[in-house]
Amino acid sequence: MKISLMGLAGMKIRAGDGLQELGHPEMLSTPVFYFAQPGDQIRLMDSQYKFNVATYAPKIEDRWIYTYDYAPEENWTVYRYDLNGNTYRQDQYTFSECVYFRICLRKMDGTDFEGHEDINHILSFQRKKPYLHQIQPWVQAEVNRVSKCVTDAQESDELSFLLLTDSHYTVNGTWNDTAGAIQKLHQKLNFDGIIHLGDFTDGMTTREVSRYYVENILSDLRKCDVPIWATLGNHDSNYFKNNPDPFSLKEQCELYLGRDEPRYAVDFADQRLRFIFLDSFDPNEVLRYGYNASCIQWVNEQLVSTPADWQVVIFSHVAPIGRLQYWAKIMRGEEELMKVLHEHSDKILAFINGHNHGDLIDNAEGFPILSILNSKCEAFTEYKSPGFITPHRKLGDSSQEAFDVMVVNTEKRQIRFVRFGAGNDKIIIDGKAEWLK
Repeated sequence: MKISLMGLAGMKIRAGDGLQELGHPEMLSTPVFYFAQPGDQIRLMDSQYKFNVATYAPKIEDRWIYTYDYAPEENWTVYRYDLNGNTYRQDQYTFSECVYFRICLRKMDGTDFEGHEDINHILSFQRKKPYLHQIQPWVQAEVNRVSKCVTDAQESDELSFLLLTDSHYTVNGTWNDTAGAIQKLHQKLNFDGIIHLGDFTDGMTTREVSRYYVENILSDLRKCDVPIWATLGNHDSNYFKNNPDPFSLKEQCELYLGRDEPRYAVDFADQRLRFIFLDSFDPNEVLRYGYNASCIQWVNEQLVSTPADWQVVIFSHVAPIGRLQYWAKIMRGEEELMKVLHEHSDKILAFINGHNHGDLIDNAEGFPILSILNSKCEAFTEYKSPGFITPHRKLGDSSQEAFDVMVVNTEKRQIRFVRFGAGNDKIIIDGKAEWLK
C-alpha cells in the first residue's frame, strides 16, 4: 500500500544531527517523521531526481521524561547518523528493521525546486503490510481494572466521560498506547463523550506538521464515535520556543474545537447539567495566561442563564487563580473571573483544568478546583506550585499513562474520577473534592 508523504521545498535534513533546516532551495525534504517496518520500500518514479534517507531509532532517552525539557522537533527518537552527501541514490531503498525516517530530494541537474513540486509524484513510500499497533498486556490489564472499577459503582442515569489533558504528542512517544487504551475502555464503558483540556502537541513545528499531528490524535479519538470536546492550551497556539509559524485564534478554533469560537457550552438536559469550556491563553497579551473581558462576561451570562436546579462543570486549560499555577502568579482577569464564580458557586460542581503537569485538589474557593495530571509520559518535579502531586512515571507499565474516567451523578451532586495509570482516584461530593485510597 502506498503512503502519502508531506514534502517541503527549500528544506534539508542536516547530516550532523538529523534536524531540518530551511533556506536550501536546491532541496525538498519530508518535515514529518514516518515509521517503517521491515520490507517497506521507497521507490523513485522520476529519474530527474535522486534521494537519500535519514533513519532514527525508536529509542527514548530518560531526559525527555524526567526533566523539564522539550525534544527538538517534538521527536523522541535517536538519529542514526546515516545521512551524508554520498548517500543519494536512484535505486529503491528497502527497510530491514523498524525505524523512523525522513527523505531528502535533489534534482539530478542541481537546479532549485520551484515550490510546486509534489513529492508523491517523484517517489513513493510502499508499506508491505498495514501497521497495527499492538495493545500491550499491561494496557489490557489496566483497561480491565479501570472498567471493572467504574461498572461496579456506576448507577443508572450517570454520565461517563474520558478526561485527558496535555498529551503533547511526540514522535515515538506514548500516544499510540494512550489511544489504544481509550478505545478499549470505550468498548467496555461506552463513554458519553471525550474531553481534552489542551496542549495536544508541544507547538514547536510548522503549522502544517502540527496540523498533521493534531489530526492524527483527533482521528484516533473519533474512532470511539462519541462527541469530543476540548479547550485550547497554551502550546496549541503553536508559538512555543519562539516558533515563527503560530496558529491564529481562528485556526485554533477550527482545528482543535471544530467551532468558530474559543468558548462554548454543552447541555445535558436529562441530567440538568451544563459543561462550560473556556479559553485561557493569548500569546499576544502581556499577561498571556488568564481570561479576557469578553470571556468573563460570557461566563457570567452562562451562569446567570443556568436554571437554579442545574449544575455546572467548568473546563479550562489553565486554573482560574494564580496561586494554583507556577507559570503565572498574576493572571489576566483573575479578580473579575473569581468574583463571577463566587457569585454562582452554588451552581458550580467543579472547575477542572490541566496545564500544571500535576494533580491537585483545592477546596478553598467555595467550589472544588482540580488540576489533572498530563497524559504524556513525563514526570518532572520542578516548576510546580505547593501542593501539586507528580506521580512517578515509567515506560512500559501502567504508570506510563495518566487520564481519568469521569462519572457524573447530578442527583447526588457527585463526580467520581477513576484514574487510568499513574495517580489516584478522587471524588467530589457535597461540594468538596477528596482523594480516594
